[in-house]
Amino acid sequence: MSLEKRPVTRFELLMDAGTGAQKAGDILLGAFVGMGQYVYVEPMIPAEISPPARSRPALSGVIIRLADFDVTNIGNDTDLILAAHEIVLDRRLDDNEFNPAAKILLDMGDQEANPDSYEMVLKRCTKLGLSIIPFNVDAESQTIVKELGGKGQNLHYLGMLSYIYNMDEEIVQAQIIKTFGKKLKEDIMAKNITLYHNGYQLAKEKVFFRIDVKTHKREGDQILIDGNTSMSMGLIDAGIKLYSGYPITPASSIMHNLAKNFPAYGGVVHQAEDEIAAIGCAVGSYYAGMPAVTATSGPGLSLKQEFIGFATVAEIPLILIDVQRAGPSTGMPTKTEQSDLLAALCGSHGDYTKVLISVSNVIDCFYAPHLARYLTEKLRVPVFILSDFQTANSYKVVAKFPLAQMKNVDDIPDFIFDRFHMKRLTGPIEMVRTQQTLPGTEGGMRRITGLNTDENGKVNYFADNHQRSHRVRNEKIHHVRRALTAPEMFGKDTNDILIVGWGSTRGAIEEAINLCEKHGVPASGMHFRVVYPLPLMLNDIFAKYKKVMTVEVTYGDTLKPSSLALLLRSETLKDIHPLIAEATGRPVRPRIIMKKIQEVLK
Repeated sequence: MSLEKRPVTRFELLMDAGTGAQKAGDILLGAFVGMGQYVYVEPMIPAEISPPARSRPALSGVIIRLADFDVTNIGNDTDLILAAHEIVLDRRLDDNEFNPAAKILLDMGDQEANPDSYEMVLKRCTKLGLSIIPFNVDAESQTIVKELGGKGQNLHYLGMLSYIYNMDEEIVQAQIIKTFGKKLKEDIMAKNITLYHNGYQLAKEKVFFRIDVKTHKREGDQILIDGNTSMSMGLIDAGIKLYSGYPITPASSIMHNLAKNFPAYGGVVHQAEDEIAAIGCAVGSYYAGMPAVTATSGPGLSLKQEFIGFATVAEIPLILIDVQRAGPSTGMPTKTEQSDLLAALCGSHGDYTKVLISVSNVIDCFYAPHLARYLTEKLRVPVFILSDFQTANSYKVVAKFPLAQMKNVDDIPDFIFDRFHMKRLTGPIEMVRTQQTLPGTEGGMRRITGLNTDENGKVNYFADNHQRSHRVRNEKIHHVRRALTAPEMFGKDTNDILIVGWGSTRGAIEEAINLCEKHGVPASGMHFRVVYPLPLMLNDIFAKYKKVMTVEVTYGDTLKPSSLALLLRSETLKDIHPLIAEATGRPVRPRIIMKKIQEVLK
């Protein structure tokens, strides 16, 4: 048996939907963190409800990147795959995200009933040069799984992975008990623990290598948290008091988390009858002076557009979280994509006067609600927080967040502005209507309508007045533009090429630029946390680079610029093209970014 010491590795557990692959991943996560390693996780969730077992749509699983340093993205290629049967393995190989030297652990339990299918997939693996380690679950474990009604195989696989990644059995067992302790009867728990240890022993007998990633002793309190949980906790800390939403993947877990925790902080969760009612409730709440938020994904964003326009004209604060997924229409609900940039910016009819904030990790998710509340209450324009499936569902170990406990938007700490690369708004901010009192204020009657009004709130269709309304609303956005500082930069401040991204591409761009510097590739990177408006010094920054290109998880080609490239072109009049603009539903990979840069610079 050889022990391979690695600074970073990536592996996958593939099973059928509903058989516990992601739960096994959660247990591994907790154990890795407890041992002092760094992790980044991507769940693979099928879009179909209860897809047939042993079918390609049933693929469910987890990808875990394990490192002895802080990791900011899911990485490049997979080094090891453990597959419950040949069909989920075959389906995953289609994505072509495996290391050429990857090792495949394949459960052969279904081979007797499906010999041709297994033979085909095994031949495919051999042709690809992948190392196959076939195995069969031991007889005792098969009996236990039958006794548990087909459940528990994930614990057996968990044991195998625990051995391979040199984990302490007792630490993992403690994590299993912590995860299931209150849910399982004592005898059922004992059987699951037996399955775990049997899997560990099986790997000991069948697998002749182990992988060891250095552990670190962490200082201070650390938490393991995912993007949507972080967002929900950030909403509480930002002083939001009402969440109104309609269930939609991948935004729903924000509502689920708030439903558990919001009442303890004086908050209310309202599950509306549809997306339109949800945003209407949020607008109404803010009109009454109660800070509110609504959250959705692409299809829901389409339905909310009329109310977004209404909030703009009526000058009612509005915070809208959009956890993007692959589109158009229903698209691919459980796949990631930066699909909604233009819909968020230009979706409502008429002029667009909105602020778009993006989040790239769990820390951004926590503090974006604070900035969104500050901006929407100061400017009375809609403020979007743009997340996506990848950011929402990725876990990260972080130090406990400093709390703001905002009661008033002026309480927002300076470090939040620094994080989003802007300063506090200054100077008087003009409104279309001079009367901005809350309902019930004596002598403060305020007309609310979607029609154009004059400064006194009276409906007014005159040309000069309508032009003034547009000017005033746009000046609000210009206040933000003037407050923005230079975006986050990676690498040298002048170079042959600058790679620009926003949202969840941040970690991959940062790692790609680090790779470029190691290999002598003259490339730098830029990342936007505020995507609209863009800062005033952008042209000055771009002038320092021979070529500027974007990296986006959305579609673009030589005839159709992708969303960010289109926005940057219009703002800077520079000839900006996408380096990567792919709508595959998969996260962008650092090594692919570097490879594309090298091709462009040849």
